[in-house]
Amino acid sequence: MQLNPAMTRPTIAVLIYEGVNALDVAGPLEAFAASHTDDGRLGYALEVWGLNELDVRSESGLKLRADRRVPDRPRADLLIMPGGPGVREPRTLQALGNWLRRHHASFGRIASVCTGAYAVAESGIADGRTLTTHWAHADDLQRRYPKVRVESDALYTVDGTLLSSGGVTAGIDLALSIIEKDHGVRSAVATARELVVFLRRTGNQAQFSEPLRLQAAGDNGLQEVCLWATNHPEADLSVDALADRANLSPRQFARRFHAAFGMSPGKFVTTLRLDHARTALAGGRVNIKRVARSAGFQSVDGFRRAFERELGVTPVEYQQRFANRRPR
Repeated sequence: MQLNPAMTRPTIAVLIYEGVNALDVAGPLEAFAASHTDDGRLGYALEVWGLNELDVRSESGLKLRADRRVPDRPRADLLIMPGGPGVREPRTLQALGNWLRRHHASFGRIASVCTGAYAVAESGIADGRTLTTHWAHADDLQRRYPKVRVESDALYTVDGTLLSSGGVTAGIDLALSIIEKDHGVRSAVATARELVVFLRRTGNQAQFSEPLRLQAAGDNGLQEVCLWATNHPEADLSVDALADRANLSPRQFARRFHAAFGMSPGKFVTTLRLDHARTALAGGRVNIKRVARSAGFQSVDGFRRAFERELGVTPVEYQQRFANRRPR
């Protein structure tokens, strides 16, 4: 539900501490600061609070200054809990968890960015609820807080008034989704264009794409084949064809592929073709049939079914909602 234009601007508070990740703070803040309502008013009132001090040093060494220390009676429509190595420092984690446990009812929504999920989990308010975090920390978060449902690969999650985002820049994706909910699609699209965000991503998309996943795998022979496939989605990408490029039998190729990437060659091909298609759709009003063909799908109907099954929307709906259109 969008906000009533007559209402005052929603207030957003960001809590910073020693060792915070600067991009976890600045990414969402810049998105919210760039957002406007349809009548041109600023979308949000923003404030930065310091946990203990006004001045903190971020993970990269950049110094950040809060507007004020955390107030005795905090209140905001949205509280953002950024991540960074400092959040896992035991004293800081305990202080953040205790503070959030005492004051969580003072906020309409609470959103964590990256490892800021540790502070939310430490407070206990996420017990029985869903969080995500940077994929490299998801297993540790789940082990330390078994009562929390951790979605290890989600870009961002929304569980009622509790929101969370994955690694670093996913905080911008979450911010754009909040802007869309509060002020509408046009405001979110205009904000994305202002930030020069190439592709607005939905929360159920993975934190990283299959081309990135395969670059981290250890089988160099398969890497070359998969990189070639990524750059030629329209080609014959059957198991037989890919196995031939790898100089393996189809059975050997399928077995080694699954061992290296944890998925079948068919699943990989479908995913990379959908990656190609949604990138094309995000570029503007392109012909759906042409997109399907360039992505390697044999028919438009097959493309639509695969797209909706994996992403939860049709190609046309995706294009309408997430293409970088010019603001009106």
